[in-house]
Amino acid sequence: MSSKAAPQGPRRPLPALGSMRRVARLTWVEVRKLVSHRLFPATVIITLVVTAGLGLAARALTAQMGRGGAGGPSGFGSGVSFSNYSLWVATSTYGLQVATILLVALGAMAMSMEATGRTLNTVLARPIRRVEFALAKVLALVFASLVVLIAAALAAYVVGGTVQERHARPFRGLDSPPEPSWTFPSYGDVVDPRYPDTVIATRGEVMSEILYGFCLLAVPVLAAVSLGFLLGTLIDSSGLAVGLSVGVFVTLEATKFIPLLQEQVGRFTFNYPMTRIAALMLDAGKGMVPRWDDAVAGVGVSALYVAVGFLVSVVVFCRRDITL
Repeated sequence: MSSKAAPQGPRRPLPALGSMRRVARLTWVEVRKLVSHRLFPATVIITLVVTAGLGLAARALTAQMGRGGAGGPSGFGSGVSFSNYSLWVATSTYGLQVATILLVALGAMAMSMEATGRTLNTVLARPIRRVEFALAKVLALVFASLVVLIAAALAAYVVGGTVQERHARPFRGLDSPPEPSWTFPSYGDVVDPRYPDTVIATRGEVMSEILYGFCLLAVPVLAAVSLGFLLGTLIDSSGLAVGLSVGVFVTLEATKFIPLLQEQVGRFTFNYPMTRIAALMLDAGKGMVPRWDDAVAGVGVSALYVAVGFLVSVVVFCRRDITL
């Protein structure tokens, strides 16, 4: 006599898949909270204003120097015309350095405000794990950092694209209509101003190197954010966490003004990789091939800060005593 197998119920989703879905939903909630919070929109706006303002000021100075005859309208007296690319890189990195201070404060407030407002009790009373909630916070901060980085890059790109440049143009014949001397955006092939038909580096080559540099810049920015997030996890008071995080960050950045400290601890600060990457991006704008291996050490240290900062923050949050 054959016995029928008991009917099986619907399969439950794998625990890992269910956890990933909860993290995704929590991340979306945290992103919406960031957007509704005043500090994040203010950070984006300040980044756009500061970057564009610096770019316009530098553009006016560039035009004034060009009228003075120092190397032509965009030569700076050097052998290569690169002012639009240099303006893009320089203003975006300076604007990003200012925005990083606000991102540090945002990272410090991410967890400390939950403790100050006693909202952790309500959140953790739901069927979610602490590690899922902490990961959602981290992913939301990564999203905020990337948005600010993109905002700085785009604002500087627009301003840099208004700088008139001389580019190599193919000969189309004597009867062909003249091509416009300037278009927006003005980024093109990097040429030698003494020989305008000599291309030193194509537009695609320069753009790819600069975009690669922007990708590397995300690492030291996230390292600074992880510092704020770590202190915000350790300190319940949001005001104290923000003040201490910004103070520590500014103190570390101030070492670049002290030659002795810069030589000994400069490579271990957040400013070193940003400055080095920006210098290599400027080299790319000149038509040179940047040696990215020179920035590997600083980026590696920043990546270590990111991993340790976020990992320790998640572990501390999961083990802290929270009375529900």
